[in-house]
Amino acid sequence: MIGATAAPQLLDELRALPAESEWLDFKEAKRNFDLDDLGKYVSALANEANLGCQPFGWLVLGVEDRCDPSNGMRPVVGSSFKLGAGALNDLKLHIAQHTSPTLSSIRAEEIFHADCANGSRVLMLGIPPAPRGMPVSWKGHFYGRAGESLVALGDAKYELIRSQAGVLDWTAQRVSNDSSLLDAQAIQDALELYLRKHPGRAREASAWTVERFLTELGLRREGELTRAALLLFGTAASASYLGEIAPRISWKLLDAGGSEIDYTHFKLPLIKAIDGVASKIRLHTVRILPPGQLAPLEMPSYDGWVIREALLNCIAHQDYAQGGRVVVTEWPDALWFSNEGSFIPGSVETVLANLSAIHRYRNPCLTDAMVDLGLIDTIGSGIRRMFRTQRERLFPLPDYELGDSPPTVKVCVYGREIDAAFGRMLLTAMDLTLEDVIALDRVQKKKSLSPEVVKSLRARGLVEGRGVAVRLSGTVAKAVGQEVSYTLNRGLDTKHYKALVLELLAMGPQPRAGINGLLLGKLPGAVAVSQQKTYVKNLLRDMADRDGTIEAFGGMTRAARWRLKAKPPIG
Repeated sequence: MIGATAAPQLLDELRALPAESEWLDFKEAKRNFDLDDLGKYVSALANEANLGCQPFGWLVLGVEDRCDPSNGMRPVVGSSFKLGAGALNDLKLHIAQHTSPTLSSIRAEEIFHADCANGSRVLMLGIPPAPRGMPVSWKGHFYGRAGESLVALGDAKYELIRSQAGVLDWTAQRVSNDSSLLDAQAIQDALELYLRKHPGRAREASAWTVERFLTELGLRREGELTRAALLLFGTAASASYLGEIAPRISWKLLDAGGSEIDYTHFKLPLIKAIDGVASKIRLHTVRILPPGQLAPLEMPSYDGWVIREALLNCIAHQDYAQGGRVVVTEWPDALWFSNEGSFIPGSVETVLANLSAIHRYRNPCLTDAMVDLGLIDTIGSGIRRMFRTQRERLFPLPDYELGDSPPTVKVCVYGREIDAAFGRMLLTAMDLTLEDVIALDRVQKKKSLSPEVVKSLRARGLVEGRGVAVRLSGTVAKAVGQEVSYTLNRGLDTKHYKALVLELLAMGPQPRAGINGLLLGKLPGAVAVSQQKTYVKNLLRDMADRDGTIEAFGGMTRAARWRLKAKPPIG
């Protein structure tokens, strides 16, 4: 059960979310709430919590579902629905009687919130996720959510939950009872990590055998070692017990042109390979000059915790059944971490937005042991901490690339600045939210943003420009001492480029290549080289469609030529 101090904090975190999600719903419900409707929401939130990798879905009664624009929080209005312990116990019994499979572990939290007069009561119902392979129904019907709307659980979602029943944990399969397959030093290192995480068990653990220790970690089952035990602690020779695959971590060093300079393969045990890979990565000093200061900030190109977190996530979530390996690629200014397997939460945005634990993993046996050793966490905060750490270091944020064929997850950690204005902005505008920083990070990397995000940033004066030329605004540039850089990036306005095109075409028709030759070297620095031809294409379309000053003739695409458009005769 959420503690008395944790529940109000969680309520405020949920109230501050920009929108409801499929596992979270707010209702005013000041006095009453139809029990049949409530049961439908229980079914929907249980199913969506399963699909969203949430430990609970939340139905919050006594809070408006729209944010107050003055503070970004949903107002507390209070609810007297099912007031008191007896009424709540009756409610939980009613839910258990009409759900299938039975949901008997509903959490009911009464919070008397200070944000409303007289300390209004809020009722938070924590709905456990549907069990693996078993969608939850209410009175025989299955429900789900489409955004903020309650709907019937669609066939696709129903089958996705049902398919979980056939999923096996590859790392939990038992392979041998031979303890000689284990690396003694790796076991000792693991015990030290365990006692650091669980200091209260030091006296008890001093009498443990290796077999007892592995049983405590869940790596020895029914007297036999699991595949996870060999992955973490097995000798190099033990890999033959894992079938046709050969788990390892490969480190590659590339030059700026992508040519391989050096490489090393690290075999089992993976718990020792982590240190080996980390020792290979080159660190150099990066200097950043804050605005208004004479002395630069000095820091290593990579944060040690970020390196290990990215590497440990690859090990924990690798799809070992596919026979792949973890690969760390070191470029002169960035590290790429790659592992095979889909990204189970679905998107990085989902992880960054979630405030609760992610409870479903590809390799539960392996990940549970790594959690017990303090190597990873189970609440999804590692990725968020990586983003925060890079932000605090004034470096570009991590990039994630999720591949489909085959499913892969790649993470890029930058070891230098891309745009000095971005780093200076972080120094002088630390009131920005993480979501703001992520969006502005995409601006400095010349990556696309949704129209809604651009509109929000522009409304607050953080960016200006349109299309491929969105850039940090002049206001931000001035605040961080980058007026000269801003002016160069902004370049001359569109009228100037249109005048150059008209001047060129006045001397005769031109192919697109001729116009490119005129403009490409003159466009503002804010337009990436890879996007400059798109900028010219949009400029010509604007001159033809809106201005009516030029026209294309003689063919399509490459065969087309451009000329001045004849003015219609007067009279």
